[in-house]
Amino acid sequence: MHILSVLAAALALAQFAVVHPARAAPPVEVYGRLPSIDFISLSPSGDRFALALRDGENRSLLVRRIDGQNEIATKLQPGKVRNLVWGGDRHLFVFGSTTRTPRSPGDSPREWMGGAHLDLVTKKAFPLLGTSNAYLGAFFGWYGVRDVGGRSYAYVGAITQEEFEPKLVLEDDGDRSMIYPRLVRIDLETGKTDPVATAGGGDTEWMLGPSGEILMRAVIDPHGQTFKLYPGATGGVPILIDKVEKGSFRIDLEGLGRTPDKLLLWERSEEDVRLREVSMTTGGDGEVLAHGDNTASGLWDRESHLLIGMGSQSGEGIKLFDPALQKRVDDARAAWPGLHSQLVSYGRGFNRMIFLTDGKGDAGTYWLVDITNRSATPIGRVNPDIDPADVGPEQMFAYKAADGLAMDGVLTLPPGREAKNLPLVVLPHGGPLVPADKARFDWWAQAFASRGYAVFQPNCRGTLGRGEAFRKAAFGQFGRKMQTDISDGVDALARQGVVDPKRACIVGGSYGGYAALAGVTIEHGRYRCAVSVAGLADLARFQTWVGDRHGGDMRAISFWRELMGASAGQDLKEISPQRLADRADAPILLIHGVDDTVVPIEQSQAMERALKASGKQVEFVTMPGEDHWLSREATRQVMLTAAVAFVQKHNPAS
Repeated sequence: MHILSVLAAALALAQFAVVHPARAAPPVEVYGRLPSIDFISLSPSGDRFALALRDGENRSLLVRRIDGQNEIATKLQPGKVRNLVWGGDRHLFVFGSTTRTPRSPGDSPREWMGGAHLDLVTKKAFPLLGTSNAYLGAFFGWYGVRDVGGRSYAYVGAITQEEFEPKLVLEDDGDRSMIYPRLVRIDLETGKTDPVATAGGGDTEWMLGPSGEILMRAVIDPHGQTFKLYPGATGGVPILIDKVEKGSFRIDLEGLGRTPDKLLLWERSEEDVRLREVSMTTGGDGEVLAHGDNTASGLWDRESHLLIGMGSQSGEGIKLFDPALQKRVDDARAAWPGLHSQLVSYGRGFNRMIFLTDGKGDAGTYWLVDITNRSATPIGRVNPDIDPADVGPEQMFAYKAADGLAMDGVLTLPPGREAKNLPLVVLPHGGPLVPADKARFDWWAQAFASRGYAVFQPNCRGTLGRGEAFRKAAFGQFGRKMQTDISDGVDALARQGVVDPKRACIVGGSYGGYAALAGVTIEHGRYRCAVSVAGLADLARFQTWVGDRHGGDMRAISFWRELMGASAGQDLKEISPQRLADRADAPILLIHGVDDTVVPIEQSQAMERALKASGKQVEFVTMPGEDHWLSREATRQVMLTAAVAFVQKHNPAS
């Protein structure tokens, strides 16, 4: 029997054979720990892999050969690790970010990406752009590694020190002048930086050929209203022109096509989205390779950079053009029946792959699949302090909104509890236009489930992966039908007897934080408490902040105006929780990171003031040094502990 089949059978038997006795749940802080291992990536050849190990706030880098020998094991400097990326088998990059404090009064913090290069042959490392006095130490766009004339170069978007110096330069219309990154290359032996191309006529993105040549460039004008796609590095006639629609373009450049003379475009029409392969010279009609999924993306060969298949941001389907490669992926996935499995990384010919599994009894496990040796070997557990018996079962729950729109969400049940008349925590996702929540391990949901709560994560209208009609149904419904989509799901669960609707709280981050505040200000009589983590409170003030932050670039401004309904003349005061603070009918906990660069902490500060002025019950937890994404373990645990304690106080599980 195939060894992957043997493994699959063993896992299936184990899930049904083991009976776990009643036991105490792990401490809440355990669920707030950062992943024990993260950012696993195979080298392009598949002969070694790299990963980040966690020890509290500290991270270490491990590079291990397939034969089990460690090549590199070293501590990383303190900071927020964001990714590990290979540039061929010799070059490894560690990407991280830091929050830059405002340069002047009235400015806001900004999150900057940086990185370091490690040469696996010489074992030497240096920071990207760190040897140049001409450029900032941060980069603004990553274009990979190319070999040119026997040397390897990394290509990044960069801004010069001179460009960044504060200037009182205004355009004719009064907007702050905008800085656009240029393309530079970094010699990976010396660290020397050379300019390659400047941004012409607006924000520019480049597509490189196998030898570092600029094949295409996409240019967005200074006010974000026009997208033009040009062949080559400079000049020329655009082969495609597009205009903004509801804060986003209908066309975007994805990468190379299946052959060096083709490119892949992402396109949005009135009714559909599609990935289309077209000629680089004519931009003709080409061939539609995927459509219908607005989370779809391409998969590229890591050495030739040519398109080899289709995937999605949701991590669900993988469709490779080569049937033999597709079979390797499908055979590997067969090893984990009943679990969610995500292809994380792949080497040459998909002979070796790394998968992440989670689901029933699995709080996250990384696996190395070796097709040649017919083996699937566990690399490590993401959450090793959470035992299989402590993982609450997750399942998708389908229902309909009040207007008949088909909806779904994730229902997580407390371990060992019958799905009957349970206390409820509603946990709407952020975004809100993001890939849908799936029935897989979620640390927020599992923390509440471990305390005896059913947890419901609704995929309200606008969620991606449900088609264009579902996404477009969100525009103009911020705080309206998007909000009732959530409560319609609660009602559906109550009708089936799964939850007690009189014992419910609503908790969320970012847009989910807004939904939590709206659940006790716009709506009434539904929730015993609300917890908002980095949530929006005053929508008009937020739009002003977005405008100030982005200067003359209208994309973000247009997007939020369209989504919230302001462009259609709707009054944002009617859906702003801060303006409705006197109507709050349940206790509210506000939690916000001081370094948030997506939703400024002023949103929660203003909400606290309004609630106190109205005599409402409110608590506020600030998290120094924390960003929008809860990147630090200590503050992540502070958030989770405070949120769970607040819910337990106002909505006891027993």
